[in-house]
Amino acid sequence: MKTPSRRMGAFLAAVIAGSCGSVLAQAEQPRQDRVHFFTYENDAHYRTDRFYTSGIEFSTKQANDSRGRMGHAFTGILCGWLDCDDSTPVTTQTNVGQLMYTPRDLSRPEPQPLDRPWAGLLYYEHSYAFLSPDQRVLTTLSGEIGVSGRLSLVEPSQKLVHRLLDRTIPAGWDNQIGGTLGLMASAERRTAREHLSAALGHDVQLHTATYWRLTAGTIQTYAAAGVAVVIGKDLPRVSPPPPGIGNKLGREATDAAPILTSCLAPWLRCTAFGSVEARVVAYNLFLDGRPGRNDPGVSKRTIVGDLVLGTRFDFPNSRSASHGPWFLQLKMTRRSPEFRSSLPVPRHRVAAVTIGTEF
Repeated sequence: MKTPSRRMGAFLAAVIAGSCGSVLAQAEQPRQDRVHFFTYENDAHYRTDRFYTSGIEFSTKQANDSRGRMGHAFTGILCGWLDCDDSTPVTTQTNVGQLMYTPRDLSRPEPQPLDRPWAGLLYYEHSYAFLSPDQRVLTTLSGEIGVSGRLSLVEPSQKLVHRLLDRTIPAGWDNQIGGTLGLMASAERRTAREHLSAALGHDVQLHTATYWRLTAGTIQTYAAAGVAVVIGKDLPRVSPPPPGIGNKLGREATDAAPILTSCLAPWLRCTAFGSVEARVVAYNLFLDGRPGRNDPGVSKRTIVGDLVLGTRFDFPNSRSASHGPWFLQLKMTRRSPEFRSSLPVPRHRVAAVTIGTEF
């Protein structure tokens, strides 16, 4: 029997394939300066329903500078510290989403102090990406605001989905981490590493980048570092984190140098990616609870690691006058234990599906 995430992936693939087939014969369409995509994350693919159990995000990305006075002030201060050129961002992105965290046993209405607390977040995030003149360094600056507790709406969301899928109705949301207005700012820098990159033959490239990220606020505070690898054709020197691979940072096609395909078909481009990340966590609202409040909480681990593997399928001929080309991305994240308990705390795996349009 297929899991909900597998059924969704099959449905989305069919929709995109149909869209591609209907526009193969169209003439070249103009490029858009605004794109949209939707990401759905869930651990049901791995037959679990616990910890970080679900997330949804709607994203809009622009290729023009949409900063207002506050945006210019925010990026100007951070780029002054980070030595990045904030004159013109290569992309501006807005994300609106919801995160959901639960213990392993959803049927128990009483508190479960030895397991992960019930928690949720409804958030709005705005970010700017700046590319260095030599296109080797990508700096991304983000600001986020969100609400936790009942205003995050995770309780009715999960109960609705479980009723529709005839699954166990969660009974412990009265024990969730309480409501607060959270703020968070982050800065990430990715640097291309040519000595760790290579040509694999048949125009296939392997590009490697190292990155670090600093995040501070009342939602999470941590420092992260990692290595990311991308395999494909016509790759930019430094690729943004998924799902931005192959976007505006890549070169545009010309008659003399068309965009190369990666999957032996002119209507399909394939990209594979992976990363390894380690984080040093100082504060996590979803594990620590609100400071000074009587929230449920567990003893978090200071060091947490992620292994990410994924693949992305772009359909360049699906561009139309109203939208850019469609893409479908599949990603798997394997996360080390995030907290300590007298109960066993296993590693956790989450699958993600992203569907949307690109520039």
